[in-house]
Amino acid sequence: MTPENVYVFKFGREELNNRVIIKYTHTWTGRIKINEIDLRLHKQKHPRIFRRESDLLNYLKKHMSTENGVVRIRRKRKHRAHKSRDKETEK
Repeated sequence: MTPENVYVFKFGREELNNRVIIKYTHTWTGRIKINEIDLRLHKQKHPRIFRRESDLLNYLKKHMSTENGVVRIRRKRKHRAHKSRDKETEK
């Protein structure tokens, strides 16, 4: 059995420490076999782990949107933000 090899791709702002970690091995024929893909966003302690590249792409498609040709990450708004906005409109 060969030892695992690791690629680390950093992206985004430095202070956020976003990264994708790909753990892979080589098969006996010399091909690369991806064992695990870790997605760590915003200094997460527990990463999202994917077995296949397609699982990662499906996850990213769910959480991204395109507006005017610019790709943006959709963020869920906290419930408190809606309440404060409602109070402002009542005044």
